[in-house]
Parts: sequence; structure tokens; C-alpha cells
Amino acid sequence: MSHPCCTVPLMTKDDIARAFAASHGGVVPAPLLKQLGFTSSQIRTRVRRHGWRSIGRGAYRLFPARDHRDHLLTAVAVLERAVVSHESAAEIHGFTRLPKGTSVVTVHSRTTHEFRFEEVLAHRSHDLDESHIGLVGSLPVTSMERTVVDIAAGRHPKHVGAIVDDLVSRGVLDFAVMADIAQSVARKGKPGTVTMRTVIEERGGAMRSQSELERRARELIEAAGLPTPVHEYPIPWAPERRFDDAYPDQLLAIEWDSRRYHGQLAAFEADRIRDRAAAVNGWRVIRFTWSDVEKRPLEVVETIQHLLDRAA
Repeated sequence: MSHPCCTVPLMTKDDIARAFAASHGGVVPAPLLKQLGFTSSQIRTRVRRHGWRSIGRGAYRLFPARDHRDHLLTAVAVLERAVVSHESAAEIHGFTRLPKGTSVVTVHSRTTHEFRFEEVLAHRSHDLDESHIGLVGSLPVTSMERTVVDIAAGRHPKHVGAIVDDLVSRGVLDFAVMADIAQSVARKGKPGTVTMRTVIEERGGAMRSQSELERRARELIEAAGLPTPVHEYPIPWAPERRFDDAYPDQLLAIEWDSRRYHGQLAAFEADRIRDRAAAVNGWRVIRFTWSDVEKRPLEVVETIQHLLDRAA
């Protein structure tokens, strides 16, 4: 027989509902209340007498929300497969240059929900892949890279570019992954697509392939009447690696930088080490980006011609 002082009181269904609400922004989904055994009459009684507030057919608010994080917890608890995104995800990830204290989630475009929840902006999307989502504490949140792509909508490329530069310089953003995500969700008319394309290309990347950049660049060289370089030339002191193009007799190598963002620390350092090795061995390495080939083709041609003339 249990001693009275050791008896642990059983939690009532009201206790369980309150405990759930306490960790989910003050809200309990209606289906959970049904699972706990609440009848419609009992729920109506608690609305009248205990201050529960219906936020549609989807849920009831037992406690007032304290801040925007509570709003996010509520949305995730109530909305099917809701993911914290856009400005809210940016704040969680530590982005600068963006407003704080907003509550934004993304749900699938086919999701249906009936609830009154003006405190949260819910975007609908059909292209939010599972690989774009991670857990931060108890919240599902879009990844750093997907968040950049999402917040690009409605923002100037200079604004988004400054955010990208900051994140890359801090070593927390994978530029290549971001570019891949931007490519995967890009479509004509989708907000943010043009902005992301501009941001990526201005930083030596492209929402296109390396082979396409090389093809365009080589066509430019041929059209300008320059000598044809040797493609994929084995680096003499590291033959397992190759220069994109080279003029071996002039000890001149050309690298066509497609997705390599030189603000990305690892890529920047690797390229600098490679360039120093070339200098030690008497070679010059010049690098051109998509933006160079598309927007400054004459400068590309004149630079190559000038270096060839100097080496002659």
C-alpha cells in the first residue's frame, strides 16, 4: 500500500492540455483535444468559463502568446507541415540587415487550414524540399541557403548581396548549395528569381553550368581571333589537376569561374594557394567570371591579348 506522501497525482486531461499549450505557444490543436477525451460540450464550457479562445476549427488558445516565437510555435503546432521561413528563419539563423520580430512560416501549396491567426504570415510553396529544412530546437526551419533564396523576393540585389557577403565571410553559408537551390526553384515569374540570378552571377557564380561558361568563353576567344588555348591542360607541377584553358608556350593559364564564389573562404584560399604555386613555377593565372564574359567581353579579350603580347 502506497504511503500518502509518496502518491503522485495523475495528470488530468486539462493538465495535459495546459502542458502541451505551454510548450507550443499557448495553443492546442482541436484533434489533440479530441484524443484526450474532450467532448464538444466540454470544450465550449472551457471557452466560456476558462478563457479558451477558438482560432478557427483548427485549434484553441489556452494562454496568450508572449512573443513572436510563441506565434511560430503555434503555427507549427496547428498547421500541417508548417516550416519557419523567410524573415523568421533569417532571424533564427542570425542574418543582419533584416527586420526582426516577424512571424513567417511556409506550408505546402495544397495544405488546407481553417483558423484565425493574423499574427503569422503563411506562405504557400510546392518546392520546399525536405533537404531544405532542419530543426532548430523544437522548430522546423528552412536552411540558411534556402532562407536566402526565400527572402530575395521583393528585395534589391544589392540588399540580398550584402546579406550573402556577410554570411559567406562569417563561414556559415555554402554559396554553391545556395546557388543549386536557387537553380532548382527558379522559374519564370517566380519572385526573387531575377534577384538571385544577379547576386550569384555578380559573385562569380551562375545558375548555369561550368561547361556552358567554358563554351561561351571559348567562342568569344575564337570570334576575337585570339590563338586557341589548350583545353583542360594538365598542371605541370600537379598533373592530376588541370587548368580550364592554357597557353603553355606563354606560361599563361585561364580559369573560368562558374560557381566558385571568391568571398567563400575555402574556395578563396584554395584558389590563392593554386595561384601562388603557379607563380612559383613561372606561370600567370587569370580568372574570369560569367559576369566578365557576358557584360565585359571586350575587357576579357583585351586582357588575354595583352598578356600574350607581353609573353611573346
